[in-house]
Amino acid sequence: MKPKLLLCLALVLSGHCHAAIVFPQTPEGGWQLASDKIKDEMQMAPKFFKGLKVEDLTITNALKAYEFWPGDVVSNNLLSSAKFYSWQFLFAHETNAVFSVWTSFDSNGKLRKPGGVSEGGFYGSILVGLQKAQELPQVQKQDYECRYLDSPVFFHAIWLHGKSDDIIIPLPPTWNEWNAYQPYSESEITKLLKPEAKNKLKQPPGLPD
Repeated sequence: MKPKLLLCLALVLSGHCHAAIVFPQTPEGGWQLASDKIKDEMQMAPKFFKGLKVEDLTITNALKAYEFWPGDVVSNNLLSSAKFYSWQFLFAHETNAVFSVWTSFDSNGKLRKPGGVSEGGFYGSILVGLQKAQELPQVQKQDYECRYLDSPVFFHAIWLHGKSDDIIIPLPPTWNEWNAYQPYSESEITKLLKPEAKNKLKQPPGLPD
């Protein structure tokens, strides 16, 4: 039995959709690959899934995941240099995001089989971040594409990409460097991340953090 398909992630939380938060069209077969991966993992390691069955889960909107590097921060090109590297499919149980399936691509841009399943409270924070995003007055004025953003400078965020501006909503943990779920501009986040980014660039290659 397949998991339920939820076309609006906000529906999990609020019961309705706001048109200004939009999600990109997933590659053909992406939903099925993610669902099959979860099903296979449940059969191989049922204890990991704590008694849940595939029909107990809801597959939500997929997010395009982007990554930036310390050099992008130092050069003030954080978002313009961010590279798309994966799709992230979140699976929810009731109102909680509990599992994530990541996909990768071959050299021709075709979707590969998902590489793995992750579990943890961090994925629930993405749902919270999206709920906070819908409450912003900016999203009532124009559409924003919802993306996931991360970096080796220990930064994770919801990235709302609009035609006229971008909004970055950091996700926990934040290590008291910035506020979780608060909207920031690119310039504000760049300023906050720059000291750590410069430190990382000074480290010899291969040196552990």
